[in-house]
Amino acid sequence: MKFLEKLEKIVSKFAIRDLMKYIMLGSFFVYIMDMLTSNFISGILGFSKALILQGQIWRVITFIFVPGQGSLFILITFFFYFFIGRTLESIWGVARFNLYYILGVIFTVIGGFIFGYATTYYLNLTLFLAYAFTLPDSYVNLYFVIPIKVKYLGFVYAAFLLIDFIRIDSISSRAAMVISLLNFIIFFGPDFFKESKRRKKTNEMRKKIRDAKIKTKNKPIHKCTICGITEKDDPNMEFRYCTKCVGNFEYCEKHIRNHEHRDNVVNLDQNRK
Repeated sequence: MKFLEKLEKIVSKFAIRDLMKYIMLGSFFVYIMDMLTSNFISGILGFSKALILQGQIWRVITFIFVPGQGSLFILITFFFYFFIGRTLESIWGVARFNLYYILGVIFTVIGGFIFGYATTYYLNLTLFLAYAFTLPDSYVNLYFVIPIKVKYLGFVYAAFLLIDFIRIDSISSRAAMVISLLNFIIFFGPDFFKESKRRKKTNEMRKKIRDAKIKTKNKPIHKCTICGITEKDDPNMEFRYCTKCVGNFEYCEKHIRNHEHRDNVVNLDQNRK
């Protein structure tokens, strides 16, 4: 998209290399401090519409460093998103990856101001969806043990999203979810629809080829020039070519000896018809 290319040029002037490294290090620091201060640090960094409007503007940015619920698996999560961010950055380039993440933050904040709350859950989820869409056939080791294709994990994540969307009763919460996923939709939506159209055309073409093969397979081999009967009409019928007719004229048993022989002139007249 030309619009994204223009934004990418703007972002390239201040893009941060290894962006996810700094975000994950910041999140790890907040995680450690929260354990020592009973979540005090998250309390002063998390998104709060009311407090932002009172002047605590830093929360518009610092909420991205607030981790989820503390557990052993959150350390694995830090490493996983660091790996995803570095991989996407190496494929897309620093500016494009920064733009993707910045748009995710902006849309999350917009959703937060409209609906009153914001978290990094869907923001981080869009990173994984982007990774799955970009490298669908790559493998990751689930829990460092089970190798699984990324596209299958992508389907699982998408299914969870759909379940969450259906299960949520509040229309505003559903809208907040969609807004938080807008960066992924903007980046990959056009390619997704193009790919869907391409697959549809490919399937239609394959169906036409199959139908043509079936037609050809069902097309009769022998046909009487006089009455039009074929071996499909009567499997026991025998057909012969007349040696006295000029051209390839085939006749059934009834008309092989009972027909008017065709010469070059007649044959040309038949072709004109």
